[in-house]
Amino acid sequence: MTVRLVVLGCLCGALGLNFAACREERIASDLTVDQLREAGLRKLEAEDEPAARAYFEHMITRSATAAPEALYYVALSYYQQELYEEAYVRFDQIIDRYPASEWCDDAQYMKGEARLAGALPLEKDQTAVDQALEEFTILLEEYEDSPLVPEAQEGIARARALKAAKLLQIGKFYKKTREWRAGAVYFENLAADYPEFEGLAEVYFLAGECYRELGEPEPASRHYRTVLSRYPDSPYAAAAAGRLAAWEG
Repeated sequence: MTVRLVVLGCLCGALGLNFAACREERIASDLTVDQLREAGLRKLEAEDEPAARAYFEHMITRSATAAPEALYYVALSYYQQELYEEAYVRFDQIIDRYPASEWCDDAQYMKGEARLAGALPLEKDQTAVDQALEEFTILLEEYEDSPLVPEAQEGIARARALKAAKLLQIGKFYKKTREWRAGAVYFENLAADYPEFEGLAEVYFLAGECYRELGEPEPASRHYRTVLSRYPDSPYAAAAAGRLAAWEG
């Protein structure tokens, strides 16, 4: 016997399903929870996320024990579709509804990933990056024994790199519009707040360029010398040396 998943749109919304999930996906009513899981994972691997959600929603109604896991995969299906806000909401539901579940640390980690993915490209509002940092930090603080701690730490590093890249982008904008003082401030703040940023050779050089345009040789020379002393093999070293030579010559 089969159950035909042809459901009105309002019922789809009540179940938290995408309307596309409510197509003619046949699911046998006598499937076990394990069989539902396996079928849902196959659909997820095949990138048929709406069909996968249908199987996982059946898991939720069939077994309270399996519900946290099933909801996790529902959330993951949205994440896989790049529907990051929908994914975030459902990962959060796992923690809210099943706080003692072994899936909570996984959900907490994925909340950070959903926020981080939703922050791209850099042109978007970067509030989501701060939210990602907060979510990863919560995992470190509240799930300190989780095997996902290293991944959360790496997520924090990626979020900080995004924040630094955004500051660099803003600084370049001010430099391009000849707002030299504002550009210098952004570049200097970036260097001070994100010492691990891989693009610091460029940051120091651009700070020097802003001060050169402002007619302030002391801070300009200091930034050029930083490029030479810390990043002698960078693409900016020769240009920095040239600027200093022109002044000192």
